[in-house]
Amino acid sequence: MKKMKFAIIVNPVAGRGRTSKRLPLLKEITDQTGHTFYYYFTKEPLHASRIADKIHREYDAVVAYGGDGTANEVMNGLAGTTTPFGIIPDGTGNDFAKSVSVTRDLRKAIDTIVNYKYRLMDLGTIGNRIFINGVGIGFDGFVNYRNKKMKLLKGTLSYLYAVLSSLTLWKAIPINLEIDGMKIGQSSMYLIAIGNGSSVGGGFKLTPDASIHDSIFDICHISDIPIWKILINFVRLINGTIDVVKEVTIRKGKKIRITSDVPLPIHFDGELYDIYPREIEISIVPQSAFVIGGWPA
Repeated sequence: MKKMKFAIIVNPVAGRGRTSKRLPLLKEITDQTGHTFYYYFTKEPLHASRIADKIHREYDAVVAYGGDGTANEVMNGLAGTTTPFGIIPDGTGNDFAKSVSVTRDLRKAIDTIVNYKYRLMDLGTIGNRIFINGVGIGFDGFVNYRNKKMKLLKGTLSYLYAVLSSLTLWKAIPINLEIDGMKIGQSSMYLIAIGNGSSVGGGFKLTPDASIHDSIFDICHISDIPIWKILINFVRLINGTIDVVKEVTIRKGKKIRITSDVPLPIHFDGELYDIYPREIEISIVPQSAFVIGGWPA
């Protein structure tokens, strides 16, 4: 067996500090693999991107240890290179990890890394940033803003509380939507979710059929919808059948442009995007990065 060399970039505050608590166990597991693991620690926002960009040539793979935000930052540092990206999910949502079949079990996650099965995946761009899992605009962006402010709750429970507490505050807004150069026209938007991966918020399936390998986004557009209808269909966000609701339209596309007279709350990979712009353009970059996953043999 060839001895490989891996870099693990650790976000010590991911999962509200859970990563730091499990770090000794992770080191114990990596020490038993027969491979070499070096650890790097982030100190501020976007630090993971700078670390990955600087060190990636020295390693067989660069691995993010944290949540979707940490994974996003590491990939922003690796984009444009041939160095494979790996993930050890231990954040709040961990949605991207689901798309590459990696669990939060540390031993199983490390087994996946050292098995070293990697495939090409699609990336997305929003402004001058790259995203790996998805973009949420409208209600989804507003929920993520509120979720970031949550102190006591964690994981899916935190996101669920943010969703429910936002229902009475957020209202549909008018937008102009364009997909692949075709004007869909002016409509109301409760939310638009642009999925590279299939879930957000720790498992809510707005784009259940999305794949990081198919070179196209799934786009979930929910128009003006009453609160009671959201509540009675909430289980559909879990089981992936939200598209049967009349106000929900799922399309596919490679380039999305949205404009509005109203500021747009936006998140990408759970990270807040700037300060509520009135215009946004999102594009796919097909088959543009290597990712290690738990692919079947």
